[in-house]
Amino acid sequence: MESTNHGEGPVAASKRRYIPLNDVLPPLETLVVAIEGSVDPDGVCCLSIPNRVLGDWANNREKNTSFVALANEYIVDEAITLNPEAARLEDILYRKSLGVVSKVRAARGVNRKNALLRSTTITILNGETISAADLQSELNEVTYLNEEADAFIEGLQEEVQDLKDALSEAQDSQNNPGGKIDAVSNRHARRKIQEVSEHANKALEFLSTYGLVAESLKVHTTSGKTFHIPFSDDAASENEDTVDLRVLYILDRYGIAQDATSFQPNQKIKVRISGDGAKFSRTSSFVLLSYAILMPVGRYLSGIGNHTIAVVKGAEDYDTISTAFAATFQEIDGLQQLGFVAVNGVSYNIELFFSSDMKFMLTMLGLNAANSIYACPKCTVHRDCRWDVSKPELYYSTTMARTLVTNRRAFASHGRTAAVHQGSVNRPLTAIPVDYMMIDELHLFLRIFDVMLRNLIKMSEPQTQQLVAYIRSCGVSFTIWESESSDGKVEWTSLTGEAKKKVLKLLPSKMKDIPLPNAFLDDVVQLWKDFEVLYNLLSSETPPPNAADDIHLKAKRWIQLFLRIKSDGHQKKFVTPYFHVMVYHVPDAIRQFGNMKQFSCQGVEKHKDDSKRNYFSSNHWDAPAEIMLAEHRLELLQQYAREKRHYTKHAAAYWHEGGMQEMRSQMRETLKY
Repeated sequence: MESTNHGEGPVAASKRRYIPLNDVLPPLETLVVAIEGSVDPDGVCCLSIPNRVLGDWANNREKNTSFVALANEYIVDEAITLNPEAARLEDILYRKSLGVVSKVRAARGVNRKNALLRSTTITILNGETISAADLQSELNEVTYLNEEADAFIEGLQEEVQDLKDALSEAQDSQNNPGGKIDAVSNRHARRKIQEVSEHANKALEFLSTYGLVAESLKVHTTSGKTFHIPFSDDAASENEDTVDLRVLYILDRYGIAQDATSFQPNQKIKVRISGDGAKFSRTSSFVLLSYAILMPVGRYLSGIGNHTIAVVKGAEDYDTISTAFAATFQEIDGLQQLGFVAVNGVSYNIELFFSSDMKFMLTMLGLNAANSIYACPKCTVHRDCRWDVSKPELYYSTTMARTLVTNRRAFASHGRTAAVHQGSVNRPLTAIPVDYMMIDELHLFLRIFDVMLRNLIKMSEPQTQQLVAYIRSCGVSFTIWESESSDGKVEWTSLTGEAKKKVLKLLPSKMKDIPLPNAFLDDVVQLWKDFEVLYNLLSSETPPPNAADDIHLKAKRWIQLFLRIKSDGHQKKFVTPYFHVMVYHVPDAIRQFGNMKQFSCQGVEKHKDDSKRNYFSSNHWDAPAEIMLAEHRLELLQQYAREKRHYTKHAAAYWHEGGMQEMRSQMRETLKY
């Protein structure tokens, strides 16, 4: 008699006669797989499987059904669930079942009965079971996906109903609500003829697809009166501009329709969505969403190249943003899913990006704060490993990369340890992929510069006034003072972005005269010089072909130099997420999208200043609406704006080397007398 091979289908009844199914043996359906304690220290538990069950599995197992799946059906009370991917357990069950078949076949009489009454014990190791928490996590994820699917289906049903209502209204609007033409006055008859002309013009739009143009329509009344209805040029031109109302709504909402005429058909248009919080007054904080079209080059770096999508008065936190901008994010996700817009019958491909500072980016992705354990928006690097630059360049972009799917799964397990949810404390707010969520290069520069300046001030204590003098000689206003609110805490002037760039360029050449410890003076000077070179490279609009690899190598060496300086401010714990992003994720973004400058929030900051001015020029009754209305009026009147007079800066020493600051100091000294 032939035995059943592993992976084959059911065996005919004639080939199973060696298994005695008589009254001496208990019914097969009453047998279960029991759980016992494990003797093996690496084991979780043991399964006690009746030999008769194993023999039945070997002979009656259906094709493509695993032994592990069969075991899960027989486990008493479903106390545990075996992992279907446990290859070792599958192989053991397969071999044990064949062994039982062989023993039963070789035995006779009482020995065969005893062999069938015995049980086989199998040890279950770690990783070969699925915990209840994992099952709950999968259930939560499935439930979340079902809720999203239900919401999507409900939204489609509402849209279908809206379209049906609109179609019904359109059909009703074409019906004649009054009397017939023969029964009305001549004035009313002319009005009805005009209505017929408009309806017929719309109904005959399909003629353009055949290359035909309708010039007039000849109709007769029931009384025999004839009318020749011409199609006016105004009506035709109006119909030529007819596009889908939903598309026009999206275009008007995001302002793309106004700029689309400057692009070629089927050209991919890059649109950057940005968000930021702003404190307009001592008691008023706002959150602004804006967009910018990343073409032409440079316009998005100015305030006029950025346009407000939505404004809300409130704190920059997840609850405020998710509630106030829920409808806006749905429209953005719809545009992301659609991938194009249509203007006057011409399709334009849209590529959406999101760019902001670290705080807003983490909020959009549903992640924890920037000082948390897992604070990188691009990967799941631990806080204690951000300083480690020994990993390959693409390690964090592949092995530990974040995606919207992994963020949702991690959020489903929230409430457990941080190592499980990895910082995902909320659901992501948008469907824009993580690869298209770009860190702002301007805030990257500002935050890293702040760390360097803070360390420089600490190292120059107590002779900080000499440092103040050298920073002022760079052409910026700067002061250090002792805080009145805390004992011994030092504070200093908050420099603007342009002032920080100027200090970064001019101060390193003057550091030799600053009272710093000689042990690491050269390293500090080199640290500042290398960061200037590194930032100029990563912020270039036209980086060289090998810029990505060069930035990774330079940033890696820069962090190693940062940690080599033996001072309190250069410890591993001060390597912030911006440091890690600069080493591993900025090169990847440059390699994928060309440059980082296009994702700079420089224009967003200027646009925020413009919104602040609009706020103070309003009556504050409905500040968000007034801010957007004022901005829209300025855009409509932009052609009447005064053109700035061109001025060439000839004296470089005056503008860039501190000459302007010296002249102002002389003027202040003169005014004292």
